[in-house]
Amino acid sequence: MTDVVNMRRESIDLEALLLSRAYLYTLFHKLFGGTPDAAMVACVLSETTRDVAEEYAGDDPSMKGLGRFLENLGECVDGAVLTEQARDEYTRLFIGPGEVPCQPMESPYRTKDAAVFQENTLAVRAIFRERGLQLTRLMRIPDDHIATMCGFMAHEAERSLAELRAGNVGDLAASLRDEEAFVRDHMLTWVDDFARCARRSKTAVLYPQMIEALAAFVRNDAVLLSEAACWAEEARDACGETIPGGLGALPGSPEAAAFAEVSDALAALARLRPFGIEDHELVSMSV
Repeated sequence: MTDVVNMRRESIDLEALLLSRAYLYTLFHKLFGGTPDAAMVACVLSETTRDVAEEYAGDDPSMKGLGRFLENLGECVDGAVLTEQARDEYTRLFIGPGEVPCQPMESPYRTKDAAVFQENTLAVRAIFRERGLQLTRLMRIPDDHIATMCGFMAHEAERSLAELRAGNVGDLAASLRDEEAFVRDHMLTWVDDFARCARRSKTAVLYPQMIEALAAFVRNDAVLLSEAACWAEEARDACGETIPGGLGALPGSPEAAAFAEVSDALAALARLRPFGIEDHELVSMSV
């Protein structure tokens, strides 16, 4: 009984982290997958985004710096001006014209070959298909684009969150291990190089800093996923595949109310449609 009581208490902290990472992966998916508009910039600068970054950061100075950067940016730059500057910066970094300073796909960093749709692209596509997902516009954009990867991880993060809340610790452990493998095999392998390339940008208004933040986030996420999977495995071994009544914050508790606010913000973020985002969206293969 004591183990279950402690587990329920610990699961509230895990719920906060799983919700935060779902929000952040969705934010990066939208930010790197479409030309930013006023609504996207407002979301990036929002108090919710800063709070989520702070919740996730723990003691990591790089992640803590993200919240401070966004707060200072919102205070120092007019929103309309920032939107215009961010749009220009996004175009130069991700679209062109001319050669972009930082390819936003994994394969060129792994093979040192600038070609797209390489063998690694197909490996990432196969992982998506194992989850029953595929790009909305298959073959238009390489599957190993950073925006698509972040969208995939957002999807998986929300699935893990649902498994925790349902008390399905066996499925949660497996899900977290799969996510950890994807992060280590297909994100940690290149995001630091991606961030270094982004520093070549002629400007540093928003995107070079956010790519740096992504790199720090992914490094932290690999550690979190490993530790969370260990916790779920211990819970499974102690209590079985499923814990009746579920886990996480109790309905009506202050924690549940706070999580509901973030969940509402996440839903609003998911509805944002920056221009071009459809190229990086994953849909069920059954659709």
